[in-house]
Amino acid sequence: MSDPGMRTSLPLACTLGPQDGDARLQRWQALHRSAHPVSSVLDGILEVRYPGHPGVLDEVRALATAERTCCAFVDWTVTQVGGDVLLTVTSPPGTPEAVEPIAALLAAPT
Repeated sequence: MSDPGMRTSLPLACTLGPQDGDARLQRWQALHRSAHPVSSVLDGILEVRYPGHPGVLDEVRALATAERTCCAFVDWTVTQVGGDVLLTVTSPPGTPEAVEPIAALLAAPT
């Protein structure tokens, strides 16, 4: 079951196959259901802030590492800010729209 605001398909440029893609989407959805992140997009930068609950940092890092392989057209970074976990996805220069399908996947307002 997916969250109403989350996409249920992968971004077009993603290189994951159907089976791997479905499993990855389910992991993101499970993380979002349990952590309730706050996200925003501005000028080609997607920021998703997760409360620093136990296990969240490890899961966000694991997912970002996996996404770097299949969605290498953007930059994925994970940092800790205070007690929160911050995922930042950055478009290449001159292509701010590159984060839009990922923002839609992670239910961020664009």
